[in-house]
Amino acid sequence: MNKTLIDRIEGEASLYLKMDDTGVTDASIAFPHHRGMERMLEGRKATDALVITPRVCGICGHAHLMATVRAIESAYAAAGTPVALSEKAERIRELTLLLEMVQNHFKWLYLVILPELESLGGSGRTQTPLKGAFAAQLATKILALFAGQWPHSSYMLPGGVTCDPTHLERVRAMGMLDELIMFFERETAGTSLDALLGFETCKAFNALSSDFGHLERELIRAGMQHKGMAHDRFMVLGEHGFTHPHKVMCTRRYSIEPSHVSTEAAYCPDERTYAENVRYKGAFFETGPLARIMAGDVGLVKNMHRRFKDSAYTRIMARVYEIALLLRHAKTVLHTLSLSEPSFVPPADLETVTGEGIGIVEAPRGPLMHRVRLEKGTIASYKIITPTQWNLGSSTPDDPAPAQRAMLGSKSEAEAAFIFRSFDVCSVCTTH
Repeated sequence: MNKTLIDRIEGEASLYLKMDDTGVTDASIAFPHHRGMERMLEGRKATDALVITPRVCGICGHAHLMATVRAIESAYAAAGTPVALSEKAERIRELTLLLEMVQNHFKWLYLVILPELESLGGSGRTQTPLKGAFAAQLATKILALFAGQWPHSSYMLPGGVTCDPTHLERVRAMGMLDELIMFFERETAGTSLDALLGFETCKAFNALSSDFGHLERELIRAGMQHKGMAHDRFMVLGEHGFTHPHKVMCTRRYSIEPSHVSTEAAYCPDERTYAENVRYKGAFFETGPLARIMAGDVGLVKNMHRRFKDSAYTRIMARVYEIALLLRHAKTVLHTLSLSEPSFVPPADLETVTGEGIGIVEAPRGPLMHRVRLEKGTIASYKIITPTQWNLGSSTPDDPAPAQRAMLGSKSEAEAAFIFRSFDVCSVCTTH
C-alpha cells in the first residue's frame, strides 16, 4: 500500500492506496491522533459543554455549539420541562450557523480545491487563497456582531442567546452581507445571485469567466465528471430553514429516523486509527452540500446528477452552488429578524434535569449529532458523531465507505487525493 499524508485539514490523515495497472484497487484511511473530547465532558456540568465542544474544531465550532445547545434543550424536554425559545433567538442561531457554513465553503474552494486542481495539471488562478481569506473574514465579521467572537464562541445557551443586537448592529450586518454577496457575484460566480440560482443546466457555465466558470472547466478537463462516484446515497439529518431531514437514494427521497444511526470502529490494516465509521440502518451514506441539495428541488444540480451522477464534479459544483443558496437565506433571515423579542427565556434550573437529549445540526460537511445523558444537570455520557465520520470512514474492501469507494479506479495518487479532498476532510472532528 502506498501512503499519502493529507495535511491542511485541521490535523492530518493517512491515505493508503493499493494500485495496479488499472488504478486504485483498494483504499484505507487512518486518522492517527487521539483527542478524547467525549470523555473529557463526563462528570462536568452540562453548561461546561458550551465551552468545550466548540473547541472540537476550529472550522465548525458554531455548529458544535448549536448541537450542544439543542441536545441540552432536548434533555430538558425529556425531563418534562421543555425550554421556550423566541423566534428572535432561533433566527440569530440560524444566521450565525449560515455564516460559518459560508466562510467554510469559501475557504475550501479557494484554499484547497482550486490550488489542488493545479496538481492535476491545471492552470491556476492567481491570488485564490487571498480571495478565500477575504470572503471568509467578511462572513466572520458579521458572525461576530452576534456571537461576540469566532471561532469558539459560547453565546448560545439553553433558552436562547446572550446577545441583544441593536438596530445599528443589524444595519452594519446588512451592509457587510451585501458586500459579501457582491464579492461572490463579482469574483466567484461571475453573475448575479438571482441569475446563478436561475441556472437550469451545466451549459450555463460556459459563458462565465469567473472562478466558478474556471472551476467547472478545470473539473471537466481533469475528467472529474466521470470520477469519484460513491454510493449515490445521501443523508440529511438537521432541521433548518434551508434544509430538512431526508434520506435520498439516487433521486428518491425518504423519511429518516435518527435512532437508526450507529457507529463502529474503522478498519485500517496499515496504521492505528482513532476514527469511527457511521452508518444508517447498516449502510453508508454521503453527507454535506450535495446531500442537502439532492434532498431539495434544485434543477441545476438535478441536471448535473442526471448527467454525471455523484461524481467529484457534481460534489464540488454543488458545494460552491450552495454558497449562493446560503447567502440568499442569510439575507432573508437577517431582514426578517425582529429585535423586539427577548433574546433569552430562562429555563428551569439545570440541576432538576435528568434525561437524555439529542442535538442535530447541519454543519458545513453534513449532519453533526450530539447525544447527552444528564443526571441532575451533570453529564453522565456524551457522544459526538460528525460529518467526516459519515463521508470518510474506513471499512473493508468489500464494503467501502463513501470516500473509499469514490477513490477506486483513480489513475494516480494525486487524483485519488483530490477526490478524497472533494469530501472536505477534517481530522479533529473525526477523532474528537
